[in-house]
Amino acid sequence: MRIWIAFLLFVTSAAALAAADPQTGTLQSATAALGADQIRSLEFKATGKWFRFGQEPNPNVLAPEYEVTDYAATIDYDNAAMRVHRVSQPVIDPARWRRVPESVGNVDSEGEANEFVADGVGWILGRPGGPGTGLPVAAIPDAGNAEERMMEIWATPQGFLRAAAANHATSKPVPGGSEVSFLMGKHKLIGKINARNQVYMVDYWIDNPVLGDTLCEAGFYQYRDFGGVMFPAHIVRVVAGKIRLELNVSAVTANPRVDIPVPNGMREAMTAPVTATAEKLADGVYWIRGWQYHSVAVDQGDHIVVIDAPLNEARSLAVIAKVKETIPNKPIRFLINTHAHYDHSGGLRTYVDEGATIVTMPVNQEFYEDVWRTPHSLNPDRLEISRKTAKFLPVVDGKLVLKDSKRPIEIYHQVGTAHCDAIVMVYLPAEKILVEVDAFNTEALTAPRIDSIAGDFVSQYIMNLNRNILRYKLDVARIVPLHGPRTTTMAELRKAILSE
Repeated sequence: MRIWIAFLLFVTSAAALAAADPQTGTLQSATAALGADQIRSLEFKATGKWFRFGQEPNPNVLAPEYEVTDYAATIDYDNAAMRVHRVSQPVIDPARWRRVPESVGNVDSEGEANEFVADGVGWILGRPGGPGTGLPVAAIPDAGNAEERMMEIWATPQGFLRAAAANHATSKPVPGGSEVSFLMGKHKLIGKINARNQVYMVDYWIDNPVLGDTLCEAGFYQYRDFGGVMFPAHIVRVVAGKIRLELNVSAVTANPRVDIPVPNGMREAMTAPVTATAEKLADGVYWIRGWQYHSVAVDQGDHIVVIDAPLNEARSLAVIAKVKETIPNKPIRFLINTHAHYDHSGGLRTYVDEGATIVTMPVNQEFYEDVWRTPHSLNPDRLEISRKTAKFLPVVDGKLVLKDSKRPIEIYHQVGTAHCDAIVMVYLPAEKILVEVDAFNTEALTAPRIDSIAGDFVSQYIMNLNRNILRYKLDVARIVPLHGPRTTTMAELRKAILSE
């Protein structure tokens, strides 16, 4: 709340500045004052806060907060490229051990992230199998974040002014300055310039598989001279009404030498068809695998039940095709959504279009019904075209059973995990199979300890899963994670607990 109050006070004061001089507060005057026409590249360093958007404990609260101890953004405006290096550590809430212990970095150091975009191609540096695998660091495609990173290039003060000049921007006077707007391809940008010739706000929209056309707001204030470059000392980025990034800028360099080439094969990898494979777990039960994100398909006689719809429509279409190939001539009647984190709900809308009923916790249902009212015009999906009405079956009172004489499916609220308040695990009693996510991934069996605190919190996830198995008196033989390279067993779970 304090951030938003400060942000609003700044905007109000900027708008209140008298703009009697028509030569101030315009696109041309701001370009000259900020040197935008002379700045071809830019680097700024900062510290602050980062929020793990899309990983909220529940849809109605802020995303998990991280302290950013090192942030460096290097931008090549001429070639539409950017590199961001970020080191961050979770902020701990002792009341709920509200910390996200899984690594948010791309290498074996928790919190270290190296993110890139160039000419619309996005990638990260990391280990293809994830932290702890021992694989060499490599460039990994990151198509899902490429659009947001590209827009962040142009949602910097100098970047916005350069893009406005190149895209036939229109301006109109507003109290205290002017409002500048233009289309950059399919993306609309709106910026405001105050009487001090400072770009103090940029609004733009990006596509999100869950949220649709998503408003992003960048606020810039406390401008000062950084070695000859006028730049904001404080930056706030807000996505869909929730704070995403807050930075205190410490240094700015104009026109540094920048070279951010797209790695060989990365553009092709970005556009490669999504694939899925089917691994039989038991008669009528299949693990539908795809890179690090998986689903499970269950044959219930005259129909199919799928567990989880990760990432986006492309992933869902690949899973649906593989499920129908594996279990032919039957409709997908239910999609069990484990939780509302975007990497596990981004493909839900495709199943709505397919005609499936979404099984989820009530708070998640309310969230989906609300956000799915937003258009998906930037990247229309099948539901945007078909306009079908979503059908839901809520998991109330902690349990729901999809009945079948041969293969019933039991759905349980996983109570007390710090990862998410409204998350379910799925149990197949006939096969003694438990399907779970973000609790006991097989990487946890081999990953090295980052530090004592991270180790403690990883064990909390594992122990919470075990407590829920005991709570519901489940006779589990095999555990099927929706992340990770293999399934595991109760014996391995118990061993992991005892080794903590």
